[in-house]
Amino acid sequence: MPIRASQCGSLCRWHPDMQADAPLRAQLEPLACPGDPLFDEAIAKSAAGSLPAELLVALSTVAAVSPYLKHLMLSQPGELLEVLDRPLEETVAAAAVTATADLDAVGRDLRIAKRKVSLAVALADLLAGASVAVVTGALSRTADLSIDAALKSVLLEAESRGVKPDADTCGLIVLALGKLGGRELNYSSDVDLVALVDPGRAEDAGIDSKRAVRLVQRMTRLLQERTADGYVFRVDLRLRPDPGATPVAVSTWAAITYFQTRARSWERQAMIKARQVAGDRAAGAAYIAAVTPSVWRAAYDFTVIDDTMSMREQIAAVRGAGTLTVPGHNVKLGRGGIREIEFVVQSLQRIAGARDRRLRGRSTVAMLSALSRSGWVSFDACRELTEAYEVLRRVEHRIQMVADEQTHDLPSEEKLPAIACMMRTDDLKGDLTKTFATVHRHFGSLSGTVGQTNPMLKGLVDNSDIPEAVTAKFNEAMEVWRSDRYQALRTDKAQQLLTALAPSFASALASSTDPEHAIEAFDVFLARLPRGVELLARLDAHRELIPVLVLIVAAAPRLAGELARLSHVLDVLIDPAFFGRLPNAEELDSQLLTALEGEPSYEAKLDAMRTFGQEQALLIDVRILTGSLIGPDASHALSLLAEVVTRHALRIAGGAFAEAHGTLKGGAVALVALGKFGSREMTATSDLDLVFIYDCAEDAGASDGRRQLSPGHYYTRLAQRLIAALSAPTAKGTLYEVDLRLRPAGRAGPIATHIRSFTTYHAESSWVWEHMALTRARVVAGSEGLSEAALATIGEALTTDRTRAGLAEEVASMRARMAEQQGDGLKHMPGGQVDIDFIAQYLQLKHGLTEIGGDTSTASALVRARDAEVLSGDDAELLLATSALYQRLSQVLSIASEGAIRLEDAPPALRRILVRAGEAPDLTFLVADLHERQQAVRDLFERIVAPLPTTASGEPAGPD
Repeated sequence: MPIRASQCGSLCRWHPDMQADAPLRAQLEPLACPGDPLFDEAIAKSAAGSLPAELLVALSTVAAVSPYLKHLMLSQPGELLEVLDRPLEETVAAAAVTATADLDAVGRDLRIAKRKVSLAVALADLLAGASVAVVTGALSRTADLSIDAALKSVLLEAESRGVKPDADTCGLIVLALGKLGGRELNYSSDVDLVALVDPGRAEDAGIDSKRAVRLVQRMTRLLQERTADGYVFRVDLRLRPDPGATPVAVSTWAAITYFQTRARSWERQAMIKARQVAGDRAAGAAYIAAVTPSVWRAAYDFTVIDDTMSMREQIAAVRGAGTLTVPGHNVKLGRGGIREIEFVVQSLQRIAGARDRRLRGRSTVAMLSALSRSGWVSFDACRELTEAYEVLRRVEHRIQMVADEQTHDLPSEEKLPAIACMMRTDDLKGDLTKTFATVHRHFGSLSGTVGQTNPMLKGLVDNSDIPEAVTAKFNEAMEVWRSDRYQALRTDKAQQLLTALAPSFASALASSTDPEHAIEAFDVFLARLPRGVELLARLDAHRELIPVLVLIVAAAPRLAGELARLSHVLDVLIDPAFFGRLPNAEELDSQLLTALEGEPSYEAKLDAMRTFGQEQALLIDVRILTGSLIGPDASHALSLLAEVVTRHALRIAGGAFAEAHGTLKGGAVALVALGKFGSREMTATSDLDLVFIYDCAEDAGASDGRRQLSPGHYYTRLAQRLIAALSAPTAKGTLYEVDLRLRPAGRAGPIATHIRSFTTYHAESSWVWEHMALTRARVVAGSEGLSEAALATIGEALTTDRTRAGLAEEVASMRARMAEQQGDGLKHMPGGQVDIDFIAQYLQLKHGLTEIGGDTSTASALVRARDAEVLSGDDAELLLATSALYQRLSQVLSIASEGAIRLEDAPPALRRILVRAGEAPDLTFLVADLHERQQAVRDLFERIVAPLPTTASGEPAGPD
């Protein structure tokens, strides 16, 4: 931005000891100031004719408050006129010095360019009101250009000694950390650089380890050595891995190993801002990708908060933590300073960025905003910290502009007016006192910020006094937990956390329906837990999770077992983004894409997908257990999650498969969902019933990849790859069991079916039970054209004339055969959910009431039958209400237990949940209501369809 006279005068009114004459005061009121007489005299000789009077007054004020800027303006008046007359970005762009082997010439050019930028930035800041982002961006861009030119120049200079001078392939990497990494460089900042060398690529460029060190040393001297033209940037290389034991150019192999095994918390935190500024870009990208998993843990790591507080205490021990006084206070490291804002942001980034890559940015202000949008920082805290950051960075710049010193200490009382002048404030001490207090308050509440309660989990703990019997039972359990009996609790850290959490455990367990049973169940949970510190640290940071964990352990042993193996999925209950409504299809799709973004390999993508699916399923399960999600909404949520995951699993598996085997001419896939998946009536343990259909061109030969396959083999292998992606057991667990038995010819048929075979089979050979299964069909993934063809085939199969005699008897025979093959429970018992499903499917087939590709649920089918007057209103009401009751209870039971369970045998905590789900006053009433409904449903089945034969016969019943 060119400096205009109209922008400059406002600095002047805050200069101390104003003595300007009355006419000038009146002319510039309230902008008058005395300035610097020596500056006025000197500048008048060289530039007075070129500058307006107002601008001269403003420049004189700058000279009065900053000896350094006065020197720059007087020593090179031509440069002053140049920077005043051109936009700031042009001055910065001119810092792109051409690299040559003449290091003296390059050094001189770099210093002159930096000198111009220093003056231009200061004047843009002080006189033209440039924002902090503009100032830090200009300084950072200048540093980037200078470092790049310096490295390229030392490579060119070394060409005569056998070095290949191409920076893009040299194997040398220069990373910026700290303020430069975040493009937030302050006015007189040094630059934190880490120099690395990729041994393989460097060797090809003629650079061994010793030569790499010499090149880095030359680059450093070129940048920071003082000459008659000044210096470019001071360089700090101490942020490299293990600086006391490593050379200034560290092997990438050694650095990667260091971060994987030994890096301290502050070193990982520093890597948040790592950004390559010079050297071999391909080698740099590979290095950052390799250390990223060490910086961003796979799950929330709440020990970060303790580490941050420890680092702050170490700083306070050096800087002092007494009464805050503005004179002499360090605006960076002092209480309420810039570092505390950075600690807040980077600590929350290291926690939340484990799951959300959008929170892995380098900019402090941008990440504050992102953390606020994600719910980790309140809107007010974001606003106040952003405003404080802007104020403190402006103060920091002005402190450094006085003498171009790398200092962050406010001056003594008598020198504060100069800073107040540059800040344009009448009450600098008051302004800064408020700012420091605001920052320190937010920093002090850091642990509380990440411990805010999920509203969904409130109300689970009764704070009443704990009965003596429960206390005694809990103390007995604590004796066991404090021993070395359980593997998860044997470490000192685990015991420390256990002791700290004991009161919260006792309160939550005592609030359970049956505290003694809850304590026993919790003991079983801890015994099965493979590692304790990870889970206990989460609970310590988020104690609102303890009652929900107790609820799961006491009421849902199956889910508790999963949590014991995969405790990281509890993170989903901590993330503020999940506090509100459940995501819709587009939001789920976007969230999963974000989770997959940047994963480097096929296996890593699948693991990220599994973790996402497990976390989302846990969120739904907990909502069901707490009663905030019931009935069709719960089933739809589970089904939608399965659909989104399946669609992405096909995309990931298909992409990896095509890399190895290529593609087929005209190739396409469609996945048809059946069963509860197809009807959107899934529970927590539902399988995915799928039919894998493919098509390709008539003249398609083998695939065009490195390992060619014929069409049949190609799609069979792809189907197997998809099944493995969804159901293979891994360290991240198993997502879904996939059932392909509803494909044409069942187990005897190929797992991937050509669309022609699919059409022919259902036109000529399929059984009634298969047509019943097709009433729930919908396409969940694949190409649009093939999906339409598959649905057309299904529609033709379901509109076959079913008025012939024997349909009812076939359906009744299948129900009888299924009763022989399956057990009890709400689904399979006489008068259970299967009876209702069969009634709905029978009516659809007999009367042509199917809805191809639409709502294929049992409830929708019953409504269509009622509206078509083939089912009476009273019968429909009974079936709909009973099916809804079965669905609510089944959802809870699928979360709680691996197999069928009698309601009377359920744990006390589960009984309470079942009674609530059943909308009954107590368990006795609920059991009696179920018995009555079961008999009524069985009576309806025999009246609407047919009585069940004593011995099942006829066609196979088909898979469940």
